[in-house]
Formats: sequence, C-alpha cells, structure tokens
Amino acid sequence: MNKDFKTPPKSAKKLTQPETLVQYFSELVGQPFILTGKTRTDGSNIRKLIASTLEKHSLPELAEQGEFEIVPPKAKGVPKIVREFIDTYIVTSGTSYNLQVWNRIPATETLLIKYESGESLKCNDVRFVFVRIDTEKNVVASVIILTPEYIEQKFGKFGKPTIKHQLLISGKVRKDIYGSEDKILSFPDSKKLSYQIRHDYEPPKSGMVEEPDIKHLFSIGLLKKMVAEKLIGFKLDAAATKNRGQALEKKVLELLGYEVNENDLLYGAFPDIRNQLLEVKVQDSPTVDLGKFSPEKEEIVIEDSNLTTFDVRYLIALTNPKTEIIEGIILSPGEKLGELFSYVSAESYKCQRAIPMSFFEKYYGKSVFNPS
Repeated sequence: MNKDFKTPPKSAKKLTQPETLVQYFSELVGQPFILTGKTRTDGSNIRKLIASTLEKHSLPELAEQGEFEIVPPKAKGVPKIVREFIDTYIVTSGTSYNLQVWNRIPATETLLIKYESGESLKCNDVRFVFVRIDTEKNVVASVIILTPEYIEQKFGKFGKPTIKHQLLISGKVRKDIYGSEDKILSFPDSKKLSYQIRHDYEPPKSGMVEEPDIKHLFSIGLLKKMVAEKLIGFKLDAAATKNRGQALEKKVLELLGYEVNENDLLYGAFPDIRNQLLEVKVQDSPTVDLGKFSPEKEEIVIEDSNLTTFDVRYLIALTNPKTEIIEGIILSPGEKLGELFSYVSAESYKCQRAIPMSFFEKYYGKSVFNPS
C-alpha cells in the first residue's frame, strides 16, 4: 500500500465525501476476489484493494510534517488508511459478523489527529468500509460504508473492554499552558450542570464524601478563582500525606472551606471530592492514570442525579517533577478532556459489536453509505 496513505489529509474538511466513496467503490462490486483462508492475508488484500481503488481518483491533499500530530503513542487506534480516515473489514459467511475495533472506542470524541490549525480528527470520524465477499461465487458482493454512530444506533453500543485508561497530555499542550497568562486551561461546566450550579461562594454544608447537591456545586469559574489560581506556584508536600495526590486533594479541600478529615482522604471514592463532583489529579509525566472511571465514554456516576463521567469536573495539576511545584492547571468537565488530550492504554484492547449477516445480505450487489 502506498506509504502516503499513512499521512493524514491537509485538513479534516478535505476528506472525500462518503457519497463519493460509494461511487468509487461501486466498481468493485462483482469483481473476482479469491479468499486464501488466512484471516490476516485476506484482510490485508481487502485493504490493498480499497487503497488501489482510491488511487484511481483524486485523493485529499497530504498534510505536511509539522502541520499535524498523531496523538496516540505508536499511532495505536489510528485507522490504517489515514489519508481518507478509513478502516477496512472483510465480511464472509455465517449468521453474524463480529466487528472488532482495536485500541480505540469507536463512537467517541477522542482525538486521533490534531492539526496546528486547531482542526482535529477523532474516533467518531473514522469511516468503516465493509467488503462483503460471496464465498460461493468468489466475488465482491457489496461494499458498505458505515460511521461509528450509525453502527451504535442500528446495532447497539460497542462492548467496552475492561482496561485501565490513561490520559495523555502532550508536551506541546503543557508548554502552551505554561506560556499562557494565568497558566490555567479551563472549560465551562457541562450543559447539564450549567443551569443549576453556584457562581458565588457559600461554605460547604456537608462533608467531601457526601453525595453532591447540584444546587451547591461550585461552578468551574468559581473553582478556577478559588482553587486553581491559588495552586499555581504551590509546592506539594508529599511527605505530609501518603502521596502527592492526597496532598493536592487536601489543599483543594482547604481552599474550598471543607473540614479536612484524614480518613476522608483515604476514602477512595470517585470522584475524589464527591460533594463537589471534582476529581483531582497530579501530572508530572506525559500520562495521568484515570483508574476505574474514564470520561472517554459516558457512564453514570451518581444515579439519583443522573450525573455521568461527562459531568465530573477534573482538576489536573501540572507539576514539575524535580521541584514538586505546580506550574499549570487544567480544569475541565470530563466531556471536554478528549477534545484536547488523548486516551491511551498500556495494553492493546478491542471493542466488539455483532452485526447480523442479514444486514449485509440486504445490500447484495450494491455500494452504500449508512443505508436507512
């Protein structure tokens, strides 16, 4: 496959429209295709077939080095045909097709490619190209292009693997934060919270581990003023508590006016300061451990209030590992983290979704995109 396919387009807007791809791939329908019986070889041959078809037409202009950044380490989770943001899949026989997506959670806003212009390509921008093979006639029976959202709406959500996710904050982002006037990067609260939370300070009425009352949650704007601005330049005294995470948590609680109980610091709930729906993290390396809950995918955190990982506010202290001084702060709802940073996993993982074979049979002899 042409090595240029591993480079993204100059702009996300330059990707060939799916309707045009349908026309390109229609020429494949009915063409001979002999299966080798070796899964990897057949998969590779399908990818080469799609790539060679794309090469017959005008391709998106290539981005130049320095104009983009591939966010995940080792490009894990980035589609194989990056230039058109396409992953290919071969569909043969059986009653159900088991779609496996490696190293990314498909229908999410997680960054894969970040452009200097501010544009980006995310997990939910990947186009899935399914090539159905008629195993009796040894021909391409159909080509079906689907988006992650379509797959989830039509067939249900992808099975989420049990993995410990980390948030990758690049050196460039850290540098930009350090270079900003207040050294704080913040985003507004989620829409769900924004109409009810407090923008003026009132001393907490309950303990840090108590369930939050939305009416008494301090807005991110208030948290920035009361906490983030005062943390810049603060030295984390790791010796005073079990670790720096607890040292930071303790300082945040003091700034918010909570009574600090050492047992509460060891409570281990999510989020850390549950009463304020606030998760506190220290970052002195490229990654932040997220533990059991990750805002990459929306999950209910507090059932009574229907609050999710998207609503949880994250305070991430960017710390100098040599001095333990906080040099920058990120303050953001979970839903925004994936727009600027990337979720990574130390181990490879896959998300799966079963698609009935009857779906593919319905479009025998056709090339289609997100069929209704």
